[in-house]
Amino acid sequence: SSAFAGLGIGFFGCVLSKADQIRLLNGDQHTTLSKRLHSAGAIGSTIFGITSLVGLFFGPVSLVVVVRAGSTLPANALFSQLFRLRPLTRNDVIGTMVTVSGVVCFAVFQGTPRATFGPREISRLILSRASLAWLSLLFLLFLT
Repeated sequence: SSAFAGLGIGFFGCVLSKADQIRLLNGDQHTTLSKRLHSAGAIGSTIFGITSLVGLFFGPVSLVVVVRAGSTLPANALFSQLFRLRPLTRNDVIGTMVTVSGVVCFAVFQGTPRATFGPREISRLILSRASLAWLSLLFLLFLT
């Protein structure tokens, strides 16, 4: 399900890019087609982004995220060609092959996931000094 979500995210990401390409070719003004593509792309990306969470029922989050991200890149490469967004270069092909190889290796050699945390353990970890310091730093960086 994570790989399927990655394909959908890749497809609808390219739909959004095509809408932007049409808008730019029209003097930075949306056409009826680009508005429809933009809406479909935003809705589709959101739906497939949410459906990527379904994979969490079947495996650990580390595997789910890697599989989704690893399927999004080849999908982007494929759909960007179908939508004629940009030419596919040699480096794109090599990078996609390396990424897919990495995803396969990670999926095969990741090992067994550790036990899940209960609510008390999660609360203890979130309220630890290191966690609060890190979250505070992230919040401050977000504000700047």
